[in-house]
Amino acid sequence: MPTRNPTDLRRHRSITDRNLLIGFFVVLLIVGGGLIGLAYGGGAAVTGVICIGAAALLAGLVALLMFGIERLSQWLDQRE
Repeated sequence: MPTRNPTDLRRHRSITDRNLLIGFFVVLLIVGGGLIGLAYGGGAAVTGVICIGAAALLAGLVALLMFGIERLSQWLDQRE
């Protein structure tokens, strides 16, 4: 029977969370911008995509802050 390598579930969760967040914002930009464009026209779609992009940037900054706090916590745990 072959031996199995140990799994790193925290790393798997971290990668999955990152991919889901990126996918959410890509879908939000494409689908949201497309629906705005269909309903209100091209100028409104550009404005909508800019607003959605600004919100995505803010959410990305929050995600980076949380990632930094997680790294700091791991570093402090290893230091002791």
